[in-house]
Amino acid sequence: MTWMLPSSLALLIKCILFFYSNVHKKTYFFLFLISTFFLNLFELVAFFRIGHDLLTLKLYYCSAVFTSLYLLITCSEITKSANFTKSHLSPLIAALLSATISFTDYIISDFSILPNQSITRVAGDYYFIFQLYILFCLIFSLSLLIKNAFNQKNPHIKKHCRVALFAFIPFITMPIILIILMHLGYKVSMAGYLSLATCLMLFIFITLSDKHKLFSMMKLVPFSSERTHHLALKDLMERLSRPSVGEYVDMKSLLKEIEILVIKNTYHHTNSQKETARRLNMSESSLSRKNQKN
Repeated sequence: MTWMLPSSLALLIKCILFFYSNVHKKTYFFLFLISTFFLNLFELVAFFRIGHDLLTLKLYYCSAVFTSLYLLITCSEITKSANFTKSHLSPLIAALLSATISFTDYIISDFSILPNQSITRVAGDYYFIFQLYILFCLIFSLSLLIKNAFNQKNPHIKKHCRVALFAFIPFITMPIILIILMHLGYKVSMAGYLSLATCLMLFIFITLSDKHKLFSMMKLVPFSSERTHHLALKDLMERLSRPSVGEYVDMKSLLKEIEILVIKNTYHHTNSQKETARRLNMSESSLSRKNQKN
């Protein structure tokens, strides 16, 4: 029964995400969510062994095909590139592969029973095609994000790409951790845990549509301006709290540091003195004087 808990929890989380207001506004992300939902659902059905095991297994693999496709398309949406992934050809290839999985034995020929009583595939002669397809989607998705995280000229897209890369961390590290645990003799299964990792990926992708949540994620990115700003604010807050424990602070100096920090951070994002002054509700002349003093 414990094998089912991660998968059940992941399915519950995805059900909650369906009602998240911003999810429905982005077609491809919504399709990605739906495909991961069915992937998770068929995974759970496989645990219960309610009959039609081979069909359940094939439907699980079909869901994996479309999950990989919509992950790739979602990444192309984030990066505003590789528009060919959104052509009619991509879903057609996924549909053909799914049909091959469903109606032939070329990719999945049969199933076998695992020690935890769930089922796993018996690979067909052309199972490698499925593996190559999944591998291509994952590698291309990652390469799009990595390329744009460093080379993208649009700073907004660059931030989105860096946060999206964080979404892949649990998805990549979870299998590595589980494999290590297996080699150490622990009885663990990847089933369910990858579904939880996918949930984390979905949560992080959702933050990309909210500016405030995007900042919350960016402050976790090493060497980002948001992280630098966050750490500076954290240090200032710590120093501001010192009088409460009987220590002395130079209030004038602290307020000046806060002012400098806010101005620098705003200018970093606007790259315009006029826009910086507007956002800080001050005149350009006042801003110029403050910059000269600092």
